[in-house]
Amino acid sequence: MKKDIYKKRSTKREVEERKYFNRIALTYDKNYGYKDKFTEYKINKKCTEFVNFVTAKYGKKSLRILEIGCGTGEYTKAIASRLPQSSVVALDISEKIIKVARRKCAELDNVSFITKNAYSTGFKKGTFDVVCGYYVLHHLYLTKINIEIARVLKPGGIAFFYEPNILNPVVYLIKSTPYLKKKAGDSKDEWAINPLTLGGYFAPFEVNVSMTEFIWPLKVFSLPLLIRIDKVFSLFGKLPIVKYLGGSVQIRMKKQ
Repeated sequence: MKKDIYKKRSTKREVEERKYFNRIALTYDKNYGYKDKFTEYKINKKCTEFVNFVTAKYGKKSLRILEIGCGTGEYTKAIASRLPQSSVVALDISEKIIKVARRKCAELDNVSFITKNAYSTGFKKGTFDVVCGYYVLHHLYLTKINIEIARVLKPGGIAFFYEPNILNPVVYLIKSTPYLKKKAGDSKDEWAINPLTLGGYFAPFEVNVSMTEFIWPLKVFSLPLLIRIDKVFSLFGKLPIVKYLGGSVQIRMKKQ
């Protein structure tokens, strides 16, 4: 029987995360509502924000982009199709998740996938212009992943992430209630990000955070109405105190 070398090199938490996401690989998209039209709208919106962030710095240059925690490739596909001149390397801890992502992005020739530990990607120092991830940092030890992000980024390189916000009452309720956590498709050890303390974990970076998603996608509303409400409620991100309560944290970083 072939020995699991990966297991020997990983912590208990990483092994459990890998097992969990291997187990749910075929139901992952359903768990996270990827077939829902409002979810599709939000993914497109977040990927457009990422592309705007990247092009504001680099224009239309050909870039090397590393996506960590790519999942089944939903965000990968949206990013790569919007930046066809760039190459995207998408990484995930789960080999079964990666198989789904490869199928989903089969028609894109600027994407490659690897099954790797995010803390030890194996790339040379300064390989990438951009590092990104959607809802992955809260699965990781921030002080540890900070080291690898800083290592693989070129000087002046940028990073972009979206994460669940633990200051949001709904997010906190889900993350702290085992039943709701299971229903939401969360893994055992995942939590959420506190935007007030985030900067302290990423010392080599200039860090900017903002909060988004101030509405819960109630099925009783039509898609056009949900989109209009989302656009109006996005103004809450500019209000004192209230701005910290958005469901998601957008993180923009620049390597010093």
